[in-house]
Amino acid sequence: MVQEAIMYEPFVYLSTYTVRDGHFDEAFEACREVARLVESREPRMLVFQFFADEPGRQITCLQVHAGAESMANHMAVISEHLARSGSWLESFSNAMVLGQPPVALTQWYREAGEALDQFPRHVAGVLRVGSPVG
Repeated sequence: MVQEAIMYEPFVYLSTYTVRDGHFDEAFEACREVARLVESREPRMLVFQFFADEPGRQITCLQVHAGAESMANHMAVISEHLARSGSWLESFSNAMVLGQPPVALTQWYREAGEALDQFPRHVAGVLRVGSPVG
């Protein structure tokens, strides 16, 4: 039996955060807290992962959404957490979106004075998240 492919353009967000010295445990717990929130309140989030470098100085967040509207919803869900991140967050870097970003995201980056690299045109690909292997 051939499984029919679902045709949509995923939206991908990738960003790296530099953690203030001495705030590693706080940053890691904040990441875990946001992951729990995403798991319980964001069913259209396909992938949500944080990775840290060995010293714990930088954390990269990878998000794969079912569409850009899911990213807009994500920003609304985590707005309170973003407001509290100043205690551990030193800076953003390498922020990138793959897919057409929602206005809420581009506006947030513009107001924060941060760079956001954008690759809005989906050209081709294969998406197997949640697909059976075999």
